[in-house]
Amino acid sequence: MDGSLLIEEKQISLDRTTNSQPVSTVAKGYAGESPGAAMSEFVVDSAVPSGGFEFDMGKKMLGLIQGHLYLLGPGGQQYKGEVFVFADSLKHGVNQEAAYSFRARGPMTLWS
Repeated sequence: MDGSLLIEEKQISLDRTTNSQPVSTVAKGYAGESPGAAMSEFVVDSAVPSGGFEFDMGKKMLGLIQGHLYLLGPGGQQYKGEVFVFADSLKHGVNQEAAYSFRARGPMTLWS
C-alpha cells in the first residue's frame, strides 16, 4: 500500500465491475448495455504480528484519503490502482492467529 510491500498479507481478492445497465426497448427487448461507472474492489486479508498492525487503514478511512494499491498477478503482470479504503476489520481469539482485513475500491484499470 502506498509503495510499501504488505509483508503480512495472506490473501487478496479483486472484483471488477462495469456497473453497466441493461437497456430494453419495446421492439428489440434486450437492446444492449448503457455504460456505467466501472470500478475495482479489493479485499486484503493479513496476519497481525505480535508487535501490532503492519498498516492501520484508520487514518485513510477517516480522512477519505486516496492511496495506491499494487497487485502482482499471473505471468508477472501488475494491477495498479488508486483506491479509497472504506472498511476494515480485526479478528483475534484463543488458539488462532490475529487477522486484519480491509476493503478498498477505485476506478477499474487493466493488468499490465
